[in-house]
Amino acid sequence: MNYYFFSIRPYDQNQPYLRQNVQLTGFNSDKFKASIDTMQHLFQIFARQVPEGAIEPLNLGHFGQYGVVEFSTRYFTSHRDDPHGEALPFDRYTDPKGILAKMSNPKYFHGEDNKVLYYALQDNIEEGPSR
Repeated sequence: MNYYFFSIRPYDQNQPYLRQNVQLTGFNSDKFKASIDTMQHLFQIFARQVPEGAIEPLNLGHFGQYGVVEFSTRYFTSHRDDPHGEALPFDRYTDPKGILAKMSNPKYFHGEDNKVLYYALQDNIEEGPSR
């Protein structure tokens, strides 16, 4: 897994657009291809239920010859969009140098909708299957 961190403070005008993302691929797995088809179908259903432009597009692409699905979240939320939202601290994996934490201000905050949880597969031969 690759982590990319900010080493210098981004320009303030870019703050609403800063995001982290992940791309997933199943290479040529039939199950992954079926999952992408299901995601497209569900996205079409949801998109018909909300006003136009109210849902983020489903981001599908390619990694070489393999299909990928991309998920992302912004680092900050506007107080205008969530006037009662509470600011949360950045974790050490997301902001190891504290650069993003210094960008919180009265206009934008890092809240619950911006938080990302990280998981890792651990092999534990002595206790049974991976978890």
